[in-house]
Amino acid sequence: MRRGNARLMGVLLGLGALLAAGVAGYALWTLTQAPSQPKEVVPSDADDPNTLKIAETESIEEILGAVQVYVQNQQYAQATTVLEHAVSQYSGDQEIRFALGDLYMLQNLHAQAYDQFVAGIEIGPSNSEAEFTAGTLANMLDRFELAESHYSASMRFDSNNPDTPIYLAAIQMKMNRLADAKINLALAGRIAPDRARIYAMRSEIAMRENKTTIALEQIRKARAIEPRVLGWLLQEARVLKRNGNPQEAINLLAALPTDSLDDPDSVYILAECYGMVGRPGDAASRLMDLAAKHPNDSKLAFEVAKWIERAGDRDSAVEWAHKAQLLGNEQASQWIESLP
Repeated sequence: MRRGNARLMGVLLGLGALLAAGVAGYALWTLTQAPSQPKEVVPSDADDPNTLKIAETESIEEILGAVQVYVQNQQYAQATTVLEHAVSQYSGDQEIRFALGDLYMLQNLHAQAYDQFVAGIEIGPSNSEAEFTAGTLANMLDRFELAESHYSASMRFDSNNPDTPIYLAAIQMKMNRLADAKINLALAGRIAPDRARIYAMRSEIAMRENKTTIALEQIRKARAIEPRVLGWLLQEARVLKRNGNPQEAINLLAALPTDSLDDPDSVYILAECYGMVGRPGDAASRLMDLAAKHPNDSKLAFEVAKWIERAGDRDSAVEWAHKAQLLGNEQASQWIESLP
């Protein structure tokens, strides 16, 4: 069992503009909070014998208190040395395992963190929070079946948390198990009907199933709840484009603030819509403005070349294609040779 304060759930769903790409985030333990009775720790190197002495001679509570101070001082190497040694001393202690897992997460060592959470879960007792964190880490490691298993276990411990079926649905979307994802999104919708993310994910599923009317209906529900979220607006523009309404998508995107139109996803969609209404020059112009802000982006330079060529300016198109080639775009050279 955990001693002291409960873990803090700070995990964020990061599925990209379409909400189906994956999960990115962290569940951070109270390592980042001050212990109830701080113990003075003299800064030391990770291999300082005094650092190892903490793990060898102190109680688990004192070890964790010392680690908290190290973490607060961003002395992660020292904190890691203490906890790794503590795990070797107390391999069957769940709290030490979870603490080391949290510390690995702070350092983006996701594989090591996952191993520690699995070890802690196996020691038991498990709980919704630990399974959720393990699922998030498994997803970050592209181990989707394991992530699904952990999220399902988390739901069994706590069936009232809407985040878990949302995350589980995201994993199932990545595995193209859309029927299962829809079931979990329906569950999440019953628990939290005001979550815009649920409707946005339903919209993406409908798009994959080529049900554009449903996709548009669902993303507009998301936008009604969170009208300022750029990802929802971009999803609506994609649906409109797919549904054969590019001018509506242009009107939607053109109303965005200038800084939003600096977002590559926004500009790519806008360019495609301009192309659909016979305005390749406008598409090229938007992409050129974006390229000026991303001068080392070879893909973007090549896109500019293609749209300029469609607008009828072959010489400028070749110049942009050469630029893309110099930046490392492997398609640009062949494309230039294919021009009439």
